[in-house]
Amino acid sequence: MDVDRALAARRYSTPLDLVLEVQDTFCPWNAGRHRLLADGDSVTCERTRAQPDLRLTSAELGAAYLGGTTLASLAAAGWVEELRPGAVTAASLAFRGERAPFHPSGWAFPAF
Repeated sequence: MDVDRALAARRYSTPLDLVLEVQDTFCPWNAGRHRLLADGDSVTCERTRAQPDLRLTSAELGAAYLGGTTLASLAAAGWVEELRPGAVTAASLAFRGERAPFHPSGWAFPAF
């Protein structure tokens, strides 16, 4: 429930310098601009007044954070606004994980 701590605790597949403008009505303390700097194992995320590169809600950020949904696909659907050209592509690559999320519960949807 803390954008800065969560993003700083994660690792990214490519270096990234990005300002996210996050809207969050459920946890309003997360709303605002956050600068994410990632380079290998060195990752920081903190509040900033810098101009944003991307605008999104905490829901979209959470989906990308888990690695199963790309920011590019969310932007294509109109859920993420790119404010600096190339920011969506750079962020999508950096948020990509080595493996897709997987839950080994064995549960499946019934066939219809």
